[in-house]
Amino acid sequence: MMIGLYFSSGQLGLTIPNQTPALSLIWLPSGIAVFAIQRFGRPMISACFLGAMLLNLQFGHPFSSAVILSTCSTAGPGLCCWLLRKQGFDPYFSRRRDVAGFTIGILAGNGLSSTLGMLWLHISLDQAPPLISWLTWWAGDLAGTLLLAPLLWNLSRRNFQLLGEQWTEVSLFFVLFCATNWFIFLSEYNRLPLKFVTAFLMIWPALRLNICVAAMANLIAALFAAWSALQNLTPFGNDGAGSLFTLWGYICILSLITLTTTALQAERVRAGKEVEEAYQRMHKIASRLPGLILQYRILPDKSTSIPFASAAIWSLLELQHDEVRADAMPIFQRVHPDDREHGLQVFKDAIQQMSPWQNEFRYVRRDGSVRWLYIDGLPEKEMETDSILWHCFITDITERKQAESELRIAACTFESQEGIFVTDATWRILKINQAFTRISGFEPADLQGQLPPRHISASQSLAFFKKIQATLDEMHYWHGEIWNIRKDGSVYPMLITLTAILDERGTLTNYIGSFTDVSRNKGYEAEIRNLAFYDSLTQLPNRRLLMDRLSHLISISQRNQSHSAILFIDLDNFKTLNDTRGHDAGDLLLVETSRRLSSCVRDSDTVARLGGDEFVVVLEELSEQRDEAMHQADKIAEKIRQTLSEPYQIADFEHHGSSSIGVCMFSGSDTTVKDLFKRADTAMYEAKTAGRNAVRFFDPAMQAILIVRMMMESNLRIALSQQQFELHYQCQVNADRKLIGAEALLRWRHPDRGYISPAEFIPLAEETGLIVAIGNWVLETACAQLKQWEQNAATAHLSLAVNVSAKQFQQSDFVELVTAMVKRHAFNPAHLKIELTESTILDNVDATTEKMSQLGKSGIGFSMDDFGTGYSSLAYLQRLPLNQLKIDQSFVRDLSEDENDATIVRTIISLGINLGLHVIAEGVETEAQHNFLLAHHCHAFQGYLYSKPLPLHDFLLLASQQEHRPSGASHA
Repeated sequence: MMIGLYFSSGQLGLTIPNQTPALSLIWLPSGIAVFAIQRFGRPMISACFLGAMLLNLQFGHPFSSAVILSTCSTAGPGLCCWLLRKQGFDPYFSRRRDVAGFTIGILAGNGLSSTLGMLWLHISLDQAPPLISWLTWWAGDLAGTLLLAPLLWNLSRRNFQLLGEQWTEVSLFFVLFCATNWFIFLSEYNRLPLKFVTAFLMIWPALRLNICVAAMANLIAALFAAWSALQNLTPFGNDGAGSLFTLWGYICILSLITLTTTALQAERVRAGKEVEEAYQRMHKIASRLPGLILQYRILPDKSTSIPFASAAIWSLLELQHDEVRADAMPIFQRVHPDDREHGLQVFKDAIQQMSPWQNEFRYVRRDGSVRWLYIDGLPEKEMETDSILWHCFITDITERKQAESELRIAACTFESQEGIFVTDATWRILKINQAFTRISGFEPADLQGQLPPRHISASQSLAFFKKIQATLDEMHYWHGEIWNIRKDGSVYPMLITLTAILDERGTLTNYIGSFTDVSRNKGYEAEIRNLAFYDSLTQLPNRRLLMDRLSHLISISQRNQSHSAILFIDLDNFKTLNDTRGHDAGDLLLVETSRRLSSCVRDSDTVARLGGDEFVVVLEELSEQRDEAMHQADKIAEKIRQTLSEPYQIADFEHHGSSSIGVCMFSGSDTTVKDLFKRADTAMYEAKTAGRNAVRFFDPAMQAILIVRMMMESNLRIALSQQQFELHYQCQVNADRKLIGAEALLRWRHPDRGYISPAEFIPLAEETGLIVAIGNWVLETACAQLKQWEQNAATAHLSLAVNVSAKQFQQSDFVELVTAMVKRHAFNPAHLKIELTESTILDNVDATTEKMSQLGKSGIGFSMDDFGTGYSSLAYLQRLPLNQLKIDQSFVRDLSEDENDATIVRTIISLGINLGLHVIAEGVETEAQHNFLLAHHCHAFQGYLYSKPLPLHDFLLLASQQEHRPSGASHA
């Protein structure tokens, strides 16, 4: 194919007349040869050689001469392509050096072909050919290469697709270009000096179209010029070498202008792309920086603009670049008003001194939130416009500001009322605060680099501190009470929290300890403990302490075989003494009884007063043989009976009394404390039935009582499934006796027995675990009731207190259960108040506090029920999210008669007020009790003085009546 194309183009070139035979004015095969060899490589040299052979043989040259001349014609394009490859030539002429290299290559290559050919002709003809023949060969090859090689190199599908997209413009160009060439070369005006007008038209395709169109235009222009020469028309038709050189120069100049313009345009486009790519790279880099890059220009007329801003302008300033490109004021309008004046002054100083502009300010976002920003700008004086261009970098420093604030808070916290110390990983003290010095007396210089002081005692041995260290190693946290030593050697109790600090790799770096001196709290605790665990009259253990000791004794009994016994003692006819001689005489009798009981037992045994005239004696470590243990217990019981039967000298009279004693033997863990009480109580009633002043042992025949208990449990399960429970409501009032709420009290309406007292079935429900299901029903009913109350003006403001048992509260899903009830009934959770006993709260303080806090977040309040009857650690009490303390009715009942009860009540009220808790008293039955409580700043009450527990209908009627009662009217 290439051979045919070479031969055909040669035949076409020979149609252009010339003075020298076999030489063409425009030798197109040279352009084909350069194209083919450069594009397809060495195999094309052979093809070009064969094409040249055919042409030379056609001219009538001998075979040997044809071979020589064909070799000469092929050597030039080969040299040209070799030179082009050496310089990295781009056939698309995208650089000016490609045009220069192409020009040099074809000059050298075509010069080689023409020179070698003329030398051969000189040798073969035995005479020198005229110089014009060499010039014609060289110039014709040069013109052919310039016209055809660039066109063939750029005849690609891509260029044709581009031409298709610009078809209208391409068509218009060729029509105008051909018309112009016709006018210049073939029309009657061809004598006019207009031939280089074509050169101006060639700029059009070179700039707007592509090199393919430009090369075609070159070829068309050359053909028009050659045709005019063929027709002997001006300006190239005159005979003589001068016209030929003018034609060749015209073709070369036109081609070189076109190629150079194309290269310049390609360089301009490439430079634009490089600038755009560089800009995009800069933009990408700027967008990935942790801040905003922008340029801020101030013109001489004080107007401002933002010539450049990175993509972060929206995320940081919530503005698009177009919004501030011509006017930067929208940015400054969003600066916080409190920061504008200072920021403006800093900016003016920076302009005056042409120094960096650095400032921190607050920026108000669209949603009203405020972010802290930091600007760092460098000024540049623009001499042309006398303006100042600031190159700025803005970052968001809100997190840093928050961290600084937290550090300031931490610094203030460090100097709080709690003693705080910081150590390294080896417990060497690094820093202590002033509270540490105030509490312990140690100065920072005393402890710097030293181990923290500690008090070693029997209860705080080295093993104790090793356990603390083990807990810190495992949990990284320890909290508890320990005894420590001051600088003066005195010992004091502290409530301390120790925390192990780890770095990001989990390596221990420091320990932090914070503590408070709980000496005063310990005094309060001792006082409350004494009031809570000991009978104020006889100083004997009370019921609570007795039950604790019994529980401990039962657990110990699991590890040995000895028997123990519980003696339930009731004084006969004690009420008669009280009625005839007064309570003072009764108190004296109780004190003497307690003394006599203590004298009858060993130090290891326990004597307790349950209340009234009931006493309990617990005998420990009796014989391992049951019969012998019973004999020992009977002997001691009889001794007690006889001792208590001796006359009492009370004031100015002598009293003769007796006692009834019930005895229950036990061993191991085959029973519970409550069972022991019940059995001993049953045995004591047997002694009463036997005529009093007697001792009776619990007999298996008394199991009938237990059978009754089982029946009760069965009925309790039926009651739960058949909805036999209902709630009664006892009102709670304020100091003005206005109704402020109620306590929900559970009642069981048995189909046969009628109402059954909660005292009968609640303990059983607790033991059997039914209290959880019953408690859930109570809470569900209370929530539904609160929703109904919200829809009634008379009850919308009322709160409702609900007792929650320890077992119910300790359920793992208790928080989720209550939260779901609140959402289901959609009432105000602030009207729901959960009452918990001290034992429930203090059983697991951390878990209890967590649950209370979670429920407290939704608005649910908490009240400590029966406060004062148990042992409340003040150190824990101040941590609990309580809202209310409820004074137990046992203290209120004897308030006006028993100074100890009055003291307890005053202490509880004062404690509640100091802890910021509301205090409510239950069991208020007399005006004297009400007045006493009110005088000591208790402003919430509950009891029969105001209302007994009422069914729902009666309670609503009471609430409605009070709603319409005039202000100040009594409601008792």
